[in-house]
Amino acid sequence: MKKLTREQFNRATRFLKTKAQDIDRAMYEHFFEDKPLHEVADILATYQNQDGGFGTLDYDIGYPYSCLKHTESACRYIFALKEIPENHPIIQRLIPYLVENFNRVKGEWDNLTVPAVNDYPHAPWWGHNEKEPFVPQSRSDLIKHYDPNTNSALAGMFVKYSSLVPKEILDETMGIVIDKINSDYGFGQYGMMSDVYFVNALKDEHLKADLLKTLMGNGKLISLLDGNWGTENAYKLCHWIDNPEHPYYPMYKDAVQNNFNFLIGTQDTDGSWSPNWSWGDAEVWSGVLNRLKGVLTFKFLWTLKKYDCID
Repeated sequence: MKKLTREQFNRATRFLKTKAQDIDRAMYEHFFEDKPLHEVADILATYQNQDGGFGTLDYDIGYPYSCLKHTESACRYIFALKEIPENHPIIQRLIPYLVENFNRVKGEWDNLTVPAVNDYPHAPWWGHNEKEPFVPQSRSDLIKHYDPNTNSALAGMFVKYSSLVPKEILDETMGIVIDKINSDYGFGQYGMMSDVYFVNALKDEHLKADLLKTLMGNGKLISLLDGNWGTENAYKLCHWIDNPEHPYYPMYKDAVQNNFNFLIGTQDTDGSWSPNWSWGDAEVWSGVLNRLKGVLTFKFLWTLKKYDCID
């Protein structure tokens, strides 16, 4: 398997240090240069609003204030940092915000965006659309309707900080995600990403193993990849099989190694990796692009490090 050269690594470092958003730069400095956890958490806290939700962090949404989709992006940083304690102010504000916005009738979070999102540039798939209220007629109806994308990642926050969540809501949320996974629904790429965040947060290792088998057994992840390699496929795999100790790394070893060979061969001259997708007009996209390149570059560099693929 190829390795990222030291010159390539240095270029990526320069990009993250000089061009990336402060939180992505801080993540790099934490995992590569031992920047203290509390300093990274302090930077993440600057994106949190008084209501406990987060703004700005999702690259697909220009709306700068609180919404659940921005908040899920913040949760991804929290999952990666692993050790932010439950008594940290970020968590003390975040969990009540998630509890307050959880819809127990639907078993998931209500609109992940807010109407004002439409007043700002946003990807077409994250525009706000008012929907007819959904009232499930049965448990099977609820499970069928449940959308793992974003919802399961937020549920993973409940699992991670379970002592701060009312037990009935925690049990209800966990049961819905577990039942959805076990329903063997037609897994989608981003729903899978959210499901994996939830599963990784579980403390019950037997349950975790069973759910991972359902999600990843029989090589089914491959069916969620596009026919042509690109940074979108790489981003998915770097979430799904993110380290060589992963129990399903042997099954997907060829795909993972091909992924790294692709990344090593396609780094931009500025040291970053660029998305192979876009949205909006050229002026809007140019503003999104640098933020997104920082997200991708940190994620790829960190995963390459875990696989010892940096010289």
